[in-house]
Amino acid sequence: MRNRAVLAGLATLGLASGQQNTVIQTETRVVLVDAIVTGKSGAYVNDLTQNEFRVFQDNKEQAIKSFSLETATKAAEPRSLVLFFDESSMEVHEQVLVRQAASRFIDAETGPNRRIAVVSYDGSLRVNQTFTDNAGRLKDALPAPRSNLIPDDPIKSGLPVSIPKGANSDFGARNMIRALGDLGRSLGALPGRKIVVLFSGAVASSSDQRNAVREAVEACNRSGVAIYPADVRSVAAQTDQGDTPALPADRHPEDRRNSGGFGRAQPHGDSDTFGEAQNLGAGSQQIIFGLATGTGGFVIRNSNDLLAGLQSIAAEQDEYYALTFTPPESPEGSCHALRVKVDRKGTSVRARTSYCTVKPVDLLAGTSTGKELETQASAAQAGTISASMELPYFYLPPGIARVNLAMEIAPDAVKFENQKGKLHAEINLLGIASKPDGGVAARFSDALRFDFENRAEIEKWKAKPLHYEKEFKIAPGAYRFTMVFNSGAASFGKIEAPLVVDAPKAGEPSLGSLVLSQELRPAAADLGLGLDLGLTGDRTALITEGMQVIPSGSNQLTQAQPAYLYFEVYPPSAVPTAVRVRILDQRTGEQKWDSGPSRLTKAQQGGPIPLNLLTPGEYQLEVSVGDLAGKPAKRTADFVLK
Repeated sequence: MRNRAVLAGLATLGLASGQQNTVIQTETRVVLVDAIVTGKSGAYVNDLTQNEFRVFQDNKEQAIKSFSLETATKAAEPRSLVLFFDESSMEVHEQVLVRQAASRFIDAETGPNRRIAVVSYDGSLRVNQTFTDNAGRLKDALPAPRSNLIPDDPIKSGLPVSIPKGANSDFGARNMIRALGDLGRSLGALPGRKIVVLFSGAVASSSDQRNAVREAVEACNRSGVAIYPADVRSVAAQTDQGDTPALPADRHPEDRRNSGGFGRAQPHGDSDTFGEAQNLGAGSQQIIFGLATGTGGFVIRNSNDLLAGLQSIAAEQDEYYALTFTPPESPEGSCHALRVKVDRKGTSVRARTSYCTVKPVDLLAGTSTGKELETQASAAQAGTISASMELPYFYLPPGIARVNLAMEIAPDAVKFENQKGKLHAEINLLGIASKPDGGVAARFSDALRFDFENRAEIEKWKAKPLHYEKEFKIAPGAYRFTMVFNSGAASFGKIEAPLVVDAPKAGEPSLGSLVLSQELRPAAADLGLGLDLGLTGDRTALITEGMQVIPSGSNQLTQAQPAYLYFEVYPPSAVPTAVRVRILDQRTGEQKWDSGPSRLTKAQQGGPIPLNLLTPGEYQLEVSVGDLAGKPAKRTADFVLK
């Protein structure tokens, strides 16, 4: 079976092996699109020829290179389906009904060529059952109904910690969407078309979710994953004023059909999946329509027979067309709208609405913007945009370090302009690690783009610093790192800091940098496939105990939010026996807190920092690992508590 998404040449400096399911080395770029076609009665149409299909990229028709109908009898690989239970949005009685329908669905659909996995989200993503065709194990893994209450204080309970949940929590909804995107990304290693069935209640919807939806759709599209949300609320709850989707006037009547007591929407749309979801319906379910629209799935709603809807989803694993085309040359990192049409009356087609190419490491190299940033980086003039930066690093074999740069940029300096009906802004960035002799040891450049509907959205966005992360690789040594960035020609920012990367000691335990954080997210789930799930886009996520630690771009912490620590121990195959964490007064060296020695069981570790025991001031965090009676490996990190 072909790899899904885009096949392209690798960017400079290479990519981690875990991404090879999405981007592999080849001389010809090929885009694969899965298309599902139905007739007026809702039945699948499986007698189409290649000449009846038309594929458009950015509204320009492309020549179809290959064509096939993928059916159960032809399938060489098992079909893969994930049942995703968003417990944070469902009431107890809804969870009971969903569990009953899912149990009956498992009995009907499991078999030698159909693998199912069970995942639940209750503030963190949990794998209840890896892929299997054992119906008994799958039913045992279905989450038991429970209230979506917030767990205990994370400082007391440790990782994983609670995340604000509930139907009215924008934060909780955003993290659920991110978890869904991480799951989609992790499924890219599997062959064939993958399906994720999302069981959810009322999902909080706001303009803040726009980027989260786009990122999740992009991740799923790259991995060949289609999302099929099931709104598990009662029909009465779904038909409240402002919450009934109205299909656009140009949609075929058969797209409003009901089958087995469930309603489903089949929008075509462009790359703005969230925008189309707004056209489909106001209210709480814009999110799930956006996820379905962008990935080629449909939404089950207004249903008194959830099982029938689930069986219709399962049928789509065996009734899709696989089309490929060679796209025109375009800049790496660019995204493109996709549209599939069928030249047969009375048919409707669904397919993913976009794909993105891989962004190169040095995106702005050779451009006028890149040259301008180079001039600003080498000039003695200081920048005018305020920002902070941290440069934690970790080890990769053989003898290479991975730097996980994190920045916080003041958003007030970002310049917005009217562009195609949107308020648009760009931030261009250039990072250079210089050797003592002036040579370049590592370099990258990047561009961030932002689009908002109105000034009110911009002001809300500006309420907190812009967080930016980038990963680059470098050999151990002493460097001077310069980060320069601008938003328009009038102003720019520049930060310089030493970057000293120690070489790991052979035969002895070593520590990477200590990372401080005040934000956690659910980590991607390893569905028993041996995947490198630490990969998040073009960087390696910092994951411990099922949570992704977002590194702070500043050494300043606030007592208003919990704080967390992350570190890695090397070599991973020989984890030391003990770890000890202390907090010291930065000026006097006085000990303020001591965890005491405890057994270290994993090479990646982390946990809460007890800020509640400290008063505002300057401190040093110290981590020691190894034989504490001898000479343990030790790392420190200074921080300021406000």
